[in-house]
Amino acid sequence: MTRSLPTGVARAALGVFACATVAAGLPAAVPLLAGPALAQGSLSQRPLSQGPLAQGSPAQDATVALDDVVVPLGPVTLKAPKLELRGTGLSRDEARAILDPAGPAPWRTRLDTLSAREIVIPVLRVEQPAGDRIQVAVYHDVVARDVTAGRIGTLEAGGATLTVEGPGPDAAGAYGRLSAREIDLPGLARLFTEAGGPDAAPIRLYGGITAEDIALTGPDGAALRIARIDARDLSGRPTTIPWGETVRALAQGAGPGAKGGARAEGPERARMAGLAADLLDGISLGGLEISGITLAAPGGGPKPTPVQASLARVTYAPDGQGKAEGQMKAEGLVVASPAGRVALKELSLSGLSLKPVLEGLRRAAAGPLDPAEMRRYAPSLGTIAVQSLDVDLPAQGPGPDPLQDPLQASGPLRFAVRSGTLTMSEPRDGVPTASRLAVDGFTCAVPPGTTAPVLSDLAGLGYTTLDLSGVVDARWDEAAREVTFRDVTLSGKDMGTARITGTIGGIGKEVFDPEPMVSSLALLGASAKSLGLTLDNGGLFQRFVDQQAKAQSLKPEELQREYGTAAMLGIPAVLGGSPSAKALGQAVSRFVVKPGRLSVSAAAKDPGGLGLMDFSTAPSPGKIFDRLTVDATAE
Repeated sequence: MTRSLPTGVARAALGVFACATVAAGLPAAVPLLAGPALAQGSLSQRPLSQGPLAQGSPAQDATVALDDVVVPLGPVTLKAPKLELRGTGLSRDEARAILDPAGPAPWRTRLDTLSAREIVIPVLRVEQPAGDRIQVAVYHDVVARDVTAGRIGTLEAGGATLTVEGPGPDAAGAYGRLSAREIDLPGLARLFTEAGGPDAAPIRLYGGITAEDIALTGPDGAALRIARIDARDLSGRPTTIPWGETVRALAQGAGPGAKGGARAEGPERARMAGLAADLLDGISLGGLEISGITLAAPGGGPKPTPVQASLARVTYAPDGQGKAEGQMKAEGLVVASPAGRVALKELSLSGLSLKPVLEGLRRAAAGPLDPAEMRRYAPSLGTIAVQSLDVDLPAQGPGPDPLQDPLQASGPLRFAVRSGTLTMSEPRDGVPTASRLAVDGFTCAVPPGTTAPVLSDLAGLGYTTLDLSGVVDARWDEAAREVTFRDVTLSGKDMGTARITGTIGGIGKEVFDPEPMVSSLALLGASAKSLGLTLDNGGLFQRFVDQQAKAQSLKPEELQREYGTAAMLGIPAVLGGSPSAKALGQAVSRFVVKPGRLSVSAAAKDPGGLGLMDFSTAPSPGKIFDRLTVDATAE
């Protein structure tokens, strides 16, 4: 996959949405903007019957036809060889007054007087500069119905073709059927031509937009297909600078070719950041669904590595609780290439918010950003969840170079995850201070004769598959300067379960400093306050004993008694012979002889805990053990 492909796909997806928006709103506005003042336009009227137009209600009297219409809308130019308003009561003078680009009344006021049973545009060409080139979208069979006071009931287009004209690599695309409903043309006009601000009331622009059978081809041969896009309840807030001026400014400073072949820099780049933040903050979407996505990328280089990817469905919806957060879900993802195959049944993101990104853009508008601060402005996430992940990677050889290290070769790798969830909260400078990671069913095969670390040991114990689950749940308490590990659990099928809890003190806010030197030094002040360990035998220990007993020509029971005696005598000898050390040795001994459950808890007698210096300067393990309160039991 080429480096530019992800960017191209993102632009294609945005282009689909933008073109659907243009198809929904601008075609109906063409007759309003293409009046007699345009040298290339002509206006004719064929009266069907006489009668005045009732303000705010569809007319049913006449057809107004426009020929060879050319309408410049800032950086966008609309061209329609023919356009008709059917079932309208507008007279010639009224039409001319509405269509006059130099008219004294605001566009939204004039659009309020537009009513028709239908507005028909057989062919609509939309041109937009892109550096030294021109992006062209040609829509056909565009029909707007039930137009009342500038509000369109439904709008449809038979399809569209997309091309890029000018020097450079070819890119093309096409849409199938396009439709929209409940379109507010006066609202659109207000957003594009009038200024507002953060306190301006939002305007509902569309009830819904649908695009079908989308096909886009990039200059490198990558092909993107989308079966259907559905968006609903699009609203916009008037921004400090009208949308039209904002979009024009962002397009001019977006990339090479716009300003001397270089991107905007310095004060101009800061201004772009502020404009982008204001525009993004002013847009809200009630829901989005994209289905039937496929991508074929030929790959580049002397040895092309083609990639095939598909995605059954992607959805987005706000949380519905009045917060600036949303939920995104992707279903049925499959990526395949010579480098391997990845399949994912479902990926969901909840608590998704771009608020930090907008804050970062506004901060960038005020002055250069310190790279160390960038993490503060990453999108925030509440929960990431995956269902049924399957990864299959083929074997990687050492390559044709005879001097290449043969140890770099690796065998095939295949693993799967039934489900996984990562929940994050209480962020500080972009870093969550409370999190919980849960993985259910990390599975992989244990091939006989494998030389891979860990897997070779498991194969020797008779395991043919590995099935692990685990939880890591931790939280930082700023006031107490502590990190509490509420639950760290690892369990394996036919193996057992290990659970750890604990508290580490001396963790202040300096640990989250973006400067690595500061955060590293802060960690040196950490201290261990408490630790709890619980082991539940599920078969792993017994397999280990059986293996060792066979190697030593002993019965498993005999070897367990030897291990138990060694634990009962050896642990107190190493830890100083205190009553707590003897109790620990006895508990471990009982667990070894009859494996069940072993529970050990330790807490520092000093409320401040044991620091790194305490461990490094202790003359013996027993001196450390004497500073702990230890309890141990075996069941």
